[in-house]
Amino acid sequence: MVDLKILMAELKQKRDELKVQLHLGTMDAEEEWDTLVADWDKFLSTSQFNRDAEEVGEAAREIGLKMKAAYDKAKKPAA
Repeated sequence: MVDLKILMAELKQKRDELKVQLHLGTMDAEEEWDTLVADWDKFLSTSQFNRDAEEVGEAAREIGLKMKAAYDKAKKPAA
């Protein structure tokens, strides 16, 4: 299993990169960003850390996949 601290650092970096990309993005991208930030904040809440390691890992993986998909989508040139 990937170390949670490393995963969180990678997700923070992706989040920060996406934020820069969204500065030039559309309203849809901003709405998607707001949803991702809400998910991220929910994950970081203390209630998340009351779960067992498997549940926390799955939550982190899901958020990471959503953030990666949003980041990849934001990096694509507009069609």
